Amino acid sequence: MKYPLLYFLLYFIFLSCGKDDSPSSPTVPEPDSEEPSPTTPGNVPLLSVSGKQILDTNSNPVYLKGIVFNNWHWLVDPLPPTTHHSEIDFERVADMGMNVVRFHLNYSIFEDDTNPYQYKQTGWDWIDKNVDWAKKNNVYLILNMHTPPGGYQSQGSGDAVWDDVDNQDRLVALWKAIAERYREEPQIAGYGVLNEPVPNRSIDQWSQLAQRLIDEVRKVDNHIIFVEQAIQVKGQEAPDAELNFPRVSGTNIVYEFHTYEPYLFTHQLMDFSRLGDGGSYPNEDILEVGDSEWYTTIYNNPNLTANSDWTYFKGAAFYIEDANIKIGVPVLNVGNIGTAGKVNFDDIELKEYDENGALVRTIASDVLNSEAGWTFWSRNGTGSGGVDNNTGRNDRFSLSISGSTEQSILGNRLASFKPIQGYSYEIGGWMKAEQMAMGGDAVFRIDFYNTNEVVQSRNKAYLEAVFDKVKAWGDAKNVPLYVGEVGTGAPSFENNKGGIIWAEDMIDICLERNIHFTYFDYHDDNFGIYLGNETLPDPSNVRQPIIDLLTESFQ
Repeated sequence: MKYPLLYFLLYFIFLSCGKDDSPSSPTVPEPDSEEPSPTTPGNVPLLSVSGKQILDTNSNPVYLKGIVFNNWHWLVDPLPPTTHHSEIDFERVADMGMNVVRFHLNYSIFEDDTNPYQYKQTGWDWIDKNVDWAKKNNVYLILNMHTPPGGYQSQGSGDAVWDDVDNQDRLVALWKAIAERYREEPQIAGYGVLNEPVPNRSIDQWSQLAQRLIDEVRKVDNHIIFVEQAIQVKGQEAPDAELNFPRVSGTNIVYEFHTYEPYLFTHQLMDFSRLGDGGSYPNEDILEVGDSEWYTTIYNNPNLTANSDWTYFKGAAFYIEDANIKIGVPVLNVGNIGTAGKVNFDDIELKEYDENGALVRTIASDVLNSEAGWTFWSRNGTGSGGVDNNTGRNDRFSLSISGSTEQSILGNRLASFKPIQGYSYEIGGWMKAEQMAMGGDAVFRIDFYNTNEVVQSRNKAYLEAVFDKVKAWGDAKNVPLYVGEVGTGAPSFENNKGGIIWAEDMIDICLERNIHFTYFDYHDDNFGIYLGNETLPDPSNVRQPIIDLLTESFQ
């Protein structure tokens, strides 16, 4: 049985593989095959792929290492963007020792929904100008379709790409037009045909679209094509045995993936991610696990079923006698409490007892009564959950869930623990409720998960395990791998959280494994090394430690 909490708490945190429901596997070049260096119809040599290597125009291995230009791809106006970067920024990229920029595109730069297939000269002029700047500084461009016709994919709101074939037709036609225009441009390393796909029914949707894109581009152009791992099939918790890479055939293909693990760390305390404090890195007390699925929970804890003032609820001890139970996660759960309903939770404790029923330790209390690690999920998208700074049992602080008309939970990954066979576990604390709908309820729970992987602490070994799973796949297929995005958000660099240590470990892992990568990203307040949104980069407003790290790593 799989539980919906896993979708948000685990899937986006962990890169993993699960059951393969597809009848076929990707068609890739045979091991050790030699592929000729491609040339354009005009006989201009381009970067090429041979086995697991990317080759330059002299057939020497080239290692792509660089950074992402997001180009304010989410903006509607102005397009093309005028404030993300200028010519000097390519010089700055080169000065850091980088040789490639992943260059984000929004289809609206080229065409309007009201006038599809009619491409704007302003879009071509913008690309031409950036190609010229890149060429002057000996920096490659990877053109990446970040926002396609039908919608941005990464947050699962781009179903129209998959449901409306017209959007696919437009995407294919646009890429063919780009390929026709730039087929003789060696400064372009290749084309990333779709960023972070989220097919909404099966991986076959992405395989078929990716193959179509490859085939159409190949009619006019031999540039490298970067095909991405789908970050998920919508509603499915874990990748398949092929790690959600599309099943495609052809030559001169590089397989791309992204990594922000651990997600709670890299995306903590930013408004758009709606996550609280995600803890520090490294931290041996925080557990991380790859492929896992919900297994069982404590069903007999006492429930709060009516409006009340603060009331103590002592949990039932859950005895561990099942080897499939590998990890425990404390959870605050409510049923239909109604749009006006609210439940508060306070003074929570998670305890461990030995085989004789004697208390061994309190596993967690402080972290359970702070904002750190709590993530909200609602079955039907209603309600909200998190810190309540106005209501507490002994102070002004507690946790709360409100406005939910279906099952909703707060789960705390930072308080995860490894259960011991023969031991018992108990969670309890105080609850109060107001304006709760008839039939609503609330309960403290521990959810237990099963996994075939090693439960690890948050450290470099965990990050290496994430990469090594993908590397093993790439080695088996004899294909090159590229991390199109690897980065961590601004809060992880503050308050001694260890963001710079995380970045150093990630860069080391890429370099040690010869996995091409671009750091995310160059210019914005959330992830950028140059700060300031919607203004040109200012050398006096930078995240200098990461610039220094990148420069040192790339020289």
